[in-house]
Amino acid sequence: MTFDPEGLTRTQREGDACVACHKKWPRPRIRIGRLPDDAALYACPECADALLPQQENIRPLPRRVAFS
Repeated sequence: MTFDPEGLTRTQREGDACVACHKKWPRPRIRIGRLPDDAALYACPECADALLPQQENIRPLPRRVAFS
């Protein structure tokens, strides 16, 4: 995702604060997107779960055996 830097603070643009909630500690580590100049933006785990597209959990069906 590409974010518009105009609505972000300096610490968010530098990757030192969460791009969504501004939390600085612990330092956000999940890369969530980028700025138009390709600088990386980061989010805390809670915000990243809300911002990243959800992947469907596709699991194989359990094997079942019928005994008679």
